Amino acid sequence: MPSPQQQVAAAERQFRGGQVAAAERSLRELVQRDPRISRAFELLGYISGNRGDAAECERFLQQATALPDGSPEAFFYLGRVQLQRGRPREAIASLEASIRKAGDFFEALHELGVAHAALADWPRALASYERAGRMNPRSIELLSNVAAALVALHRPADALACYERILSIEPNDPKAWASRAATLVELGRRAEALDSYERALALRPANEPDNDDLHGDRLQMRMRLCRWEDWPTLVQDLVARIERGERAADPFALLATPASAAVELVCARRYATATYASIAPAPFAPREPHGPDRKIRIGYFSNDFRNHATSHLMARMLELHDRSRFECFAFSFSAQRDDWSARVEAAVDHFLAVDGLGDDEVVAMAREAGIDIAVDLHGYTEGRRTGIFARRAAPLQVNYLGYPGTMGCDFIDYIVADATLIRPKDRVHYSEQVVTLPGCYQPNDDGKRIAEPAPTRESEGLPPHGFVFAAFNASHKITPDAFDVWMRLLRQVAGSVLWLLATSDEARAALIEEAGARGIGPERLVFARALPLAEHLARLALADLFVDTFHYNAHTTCSDALWAGLPVLTLAGGTFASRVAASLLVTIGLPELVAPDVDAYESLALALAASPERLADLRRRLQAQRTRTPLFDTPRYTRQLEAAFEAMWTRHEQGLAPTNIALPTSCAH
Repeated sequence: MPSPQQQVAAAERQFRGGQVAAAERSLRELVQRDPRISRAFELLGYISGNRGDAAECERFLQQATALPDGSPEAFFYLGRVQLQRGRPREAIASLEASIRKAGDFFEALHELGVAHAALADWPRALASYERAGRMNPRSIELLSNVAAALVALHRPADALACYERILSIEPNDPKAWASRAATLVELGRRAEALDSYERALALRPANEPDNDDLHGDRLQMRMRLCRWEDWPTLVQDLVARIERGERAADPFALLATPASAAVELVCARRYATATYASIAPAPFAPREPHGPDRKIRIGYFSNDFRNHATSHLMARMLELHDRSRFECFAFSFSAQRDDWSARVEAAVDHFLAVDGLGDDEVVAMAREAGIDIAVDLHGYTEGRRTGIFARRAAPLQVNYLGYPGTMGCDFIDYIVADATLIRPKDRVHYSEQVVTLPGCYQPNDDGKRIAEPAPTRESEGLPPHGFVFAAFNASHKITPDAFDVWMRLLRQVAGSVLWLLATSDEARAALIEEAGARGIGPERLVFARALPLAEHLARLALADLFVDTFHYNAHTTCSDALWAGLPVLTLAGGTFASRVAASLLVTIGLPELVAPDVDAYESLALALAASPERLADLRRRLQAQRTRTPLFDTPRYTRQLEAAFEAMWTRHEQGLAPTNIALPTSCAH
């Protein structure tokens, strides 16, 4: 009768020689007879793992590592399978045990870094990667992970150097070119970023399906630079990829394109599944039902509690929250502090700076604080920390204000909108339940200061006479179909100019070139410099008509114009992003400035430019309705949003699932 050690050795020879079934039978018989042989459990774990049974693999490896002679390899592979199964904390414990037993070895240190990265614990991830790098400094996978950690730690220059090193080792690596591009974006070097995106796509096999966002990233960078060659073809190709099941784009990249709400949902779902499906939220500890004196705890999560449009819109609303019914928390992802940060901090009950914490740590803080409703003010915009919501910071989670579209996931319960933004027929294109406010979804500050004295045309670089069309949207919202209309307006309205925001030098040069290709000289385009908000509001009075972009409207920019008394002409599309200006105009009582199609938009712009009396009447009405309509009634708006939060929470406490909620007008009183 062979000894257990001899039987294990024979089974291992069978396993390595391809006689897997025989090896497994022998090992199973052995562990039934003698459950103290760790190597037998270890080999059974490898056999189970090779055939794809991760659960059984983990069980066998746990049995192997529970024995005193469990090998470093068993701990290492247990950590790997735990990481693959979405349990990075357990993986860290197993990998650290492997290293304690064997000393530092590359594979365990690398996986340990990956496990810390899965928890968004970037300092520990980077430390593990650096230890691994001392053993294998030319590993491209390791260098890629180091660069990703550096990006997450806001060290883009160091990350760029890391990608340059990868490309010195493997110059034809499309992933490295794509990552280099994203890092150059962080550094504001957009033209170089576009070149890297183009290089990455050129190096990929032509018929390879998209399992990343590269096509969308390339398109978005072209739009930021106003590089529109082949724009319709690129948009059509991107939409076709999404419709046939490829990932193809970060959802944000679609917002300024003609993509439909249905396509946006497909894109968002695929992105959310690929990025967050492996995250398993921990269950909530049982809570006592709210008593009569227990306030609803609202957590607002953002990178933009600073001089940013988000704070410009909502600071006043935060100040007006009813503290007898709500306890407000601001979770700030940004280390940047300014006067706006101070204003938000003063407006809430608790201001928590969490920029240096991992997602798990932030979630633990939110749960410890007893947050009832977590409000994501980013969605898929820059500065996002979506992993916090995938891990469930609160029993209810809401997509609000920052992202004008669906998140396409099951961990965001509600989206705040209004009847203009999301019509009943549109709800099928949103994964969230829709909360419909009775006015406009957007908060506004009823005390925004307009600087005095007002600037002059000369001080702003405008001609002394002639009609001024203003289009102060960001460059990526400007699309060739809207620009075509604006250029036709300039041709037909003698002496008119188009007043644009000064963006990058590359975008400015591209817009001048595009105007020239349409027969419009550079003197007809005027670029406005960046100014503090109060001064920007003051200069808006110099324009005659704000002409909106089509697919991604002016949002904060539109409400700023209306507050300053500048009429806004918009085109209402079929998506959230393309209907925001319409919502603002309807709420302020000027629905006639919402065009149903491009022809109507162009005709109305020409008619207003030719009729000073009609335009003057619009200005008078706008000035009067600014204080008579709900758009800039911040107390009223705050009561509406609070009623929405109360309706959400009441359903939750009753044990009911989230559902569409329409708030009556009376909720504001």
